[in-house]
Amino acid sequence: MEETLVKRSDYLKLKYKFFIIRLVTYFSFLCIPLWIKNTMQFNLLFQSVIMLAYILFMSSQWYLFGKEIDHRLKIYYRANSSMERIVYRLVLGSIIMMILFSLFSLLPNELLGIVFWTFFSVLGIFYSWPTRGKIIEESMAGQFGEMRYLDSFEKTILILSVLTFMISLPELSFFENTEALKLYFDPEQKVSYMFWGYLEVLYYPFSIFPKLYNLIWCFHFYFFGLGIYLMCFYCFARYFFSRRLSMLGVFAILSTWSFSRILVDDYFSTISTTVTMLWVWSILWSMRSGTYRSGLLTGLVGCYLTSIDSINILLIPLSMFISYKLFLNEKTIWFKKQWIKYNLLGSVIALVVVISKFSSIELSFNHYDLLISGIYDLIYRKAFFIISPIGVILLIVYLTRRSGLILTYVNFDKTKILEALFGFVAIVFYGIAIQPSFVMGFSNVWILVFFCLLPIEWIFQSISRLRSKRNLIYAMYILVCLLDSHLENRFRIVGKMFLEFETLKHFIQL
Repeated sequence: MEETLVKRSDYLKLKYKFFIIRLVTYFSFLCIPLWIKNTMQFNLLFQSVIMLAYILFMSSQWYLFGKEIDHRLKIYYRANSSMERIVYRLVLGSIIMMILFSLFSLLPNELLGIVFWTFFSVLGIFYSWPTRGKIIEESMAGQFGEMRYLDSFEKTILILSVLTFMISLPELSFFENTEALKLYFDPEQKVSYMFWGYLEVLYYPFSIFPKLYNLIWCFHFYFFGLGIYLMCFYCFARYFFSRRLSMLGVFAILSTWSFSRILVDDYFSTISTTVTMLWVWSILWSMRSGTYRSGLLTGLVGCYLTSIDSINILLIPLSMFISYKLFLNEKTIWFKKQWIKYNLLGSVIALVVVISKFSSIELSFNHYDLLISGIYDLIYRKAFFIISPIGVILLIVYLTRRSGLILTYVNFDKTKILEALFGFVAIVFYGIAIQPSFVMGFSNVWILVFFCLLPIEWIFQSISRLRSKRNLIYAMYILVCLLDSHLENRFRIVGKMFLEFETLKHFIQL
């Protein structure tokens, strides 16, 4: 009896300790907007670091929100990697929060502040108290279990990727009011009110500081839009390639000079042209998950695509039909019907968005020239992309079994290859026929990189026993990516934007 009491006492002590630490940490970040006015005299670099910290804090809320939805709906799924579990929860939590906040944005301005602070205060208390013993044992760092086993090459490319991502931010434009900012991002006014309302509520505390409000919106598009894009590509690549090659693919995307040029030409492409990657990955994840409840994510992703452009709603019935008829062919009729049912939440909300934007929907056709010119420009500016046609040929040969002897070294999951090919074909034809953003910018980049990785995978598998040669080839491809990455121009842009002239001059002298 005494031992039982002691154990319970120790357990309660751990719970209270966890609660206090989590609560203090949570409200320290949540209250950033309250003390940010004391930093107005500091330079843009310092303010940017604070804005980035706030966005990372919000990202943790999306993750925890997604995790809680998992627990409440009892969604038990198979993940291909630990990173995939993080991406899934981030995407799920952010889209659910977008739907919720878009409703909050309909409230009068006087009530909006009260609702914002009440919502996050209740959320913070709820997250901080460990309702389950397992929560105490878990940590956010523990979710990145896949990163513990990186070798020296993988750690190097991870550091290079993070640094390249941080210095690739384009020069930002600042506006005095929200309407001008929206018009800058979306001159054709295709984005729905749900998306804009979500951002207005999410960053509501900064609305009294026009410069910071402008800055955090720009950071949201860059760090969230491109961050999810890169993580989704990594998760997508892991279905076919090793961890090492998948990380090389991410670095190949980051190191192309087109990465920066796309942002200069169209900053909103961080959202509009990256959603293709999110859509294809969500289908692959759902088909592998092993649970019909995964339909919730695919439906919500379709809803998110529709909030960016109403015409994207056509992808929802397309993905549901193809998945039902082909990719879920081995499942029972009951399973497939349940999967469709879980897709309905996102589908219905997407339909509401389309009805509200119906009068502003404009159709344009035949964007074949955009696809050809976009791919040509990417290959011209990045030597690494030259091998992508070889990847296309190898994939055709592999699927048709025309030369089994040559390709005996590689062994892809044919089902996943077919799912990926469906995504490629749907994106290209849909982009050429209806949606030009699907054959522009970052939408082309990730497809090219995928085909570039195919011949490298074949080389690696054919010399699997010669580790030293594999390392040499891997290092060579890292150098190829680095040589035409224009890092000096990226440093110059970031330095010009964030550092004062005297500080920059002193830095150069050092």
